[in-house]
Amino acid sequence: MIELIPAPNKDFTPKNDLADITRAYQVQFFTNADQEDIRKALWLLSSYRTIKGLVDSYEFVLKQPQENGLNDFDMAGVEGAVKRLSTSDHVSNLPANVLIAKETRHLNYMLYKRVTEAVMHAANNIIDPHEFKIVELLFTGERKFRYKDAVEYMRHERKKGIYSIEATTFAEKRRKVIASLANTLLFNGTLDYVTIDYGRGRNKEGEIGLRQLNNWDV
Repeated sequence: MIELIPAPNKDFTPKNDLADITRAYQVQFFTNADQEDIRKALWLLSSYRTIKGLVDSYEFVLKQPQENGLNDFDMAGVEGAVKRLSTSDHVSNLPANVLIAKETRHLNYMLYKRVTEAVMHAANNIIDPHEFKIVELLFTGERKFRYKDAVEYMRHERKKGIYSIEATTFAEKRRKVIASLANTLLFNGTLDYVTIDYGRGRNKEGEIGLRQLNNWDV
């Protein structure tokens, strides 16, 4: 199953970005990494806020008071009126498609939660303070900074243990940290959940999404 999530609109698309990041990856880590690995990692980082929002929304609804064992997600999937039950059996009269949708939602939630936690774990283990802040500004922080705004922030912001850097250094450190995160996400298997679909009807670059792994794929 492929769960496609629209890629966020990019405000920064430097020429040869994937190639430059790949070179940084190969110099620092392994020689068998290719641009597809970098592309998957970059897509996952760029989509982090969207996927994390879905996780937070799902968890919020699950915590809300339920009526007859149904939360808002369940009720939204019911076609027509659902017979109110006075017994403890909350699901015996629900349409089959609702139960399937409910199961699929939870599987997707588990997938989203797993990949977002993996991204955040990798991001939290970045040692270089500038690289850590760049990832926070561009990808994982609560507030999304456009590339040029993040550059300006790092040019003027001075905090304990971190000094200001210019645009060229920012660009270099961005490539380096993306390469480092790609290494981590590839090594721990997170990129296995990211797929590029080159199937019929797709553009030549393919469409990137998340997929559930079968037991034999894990």
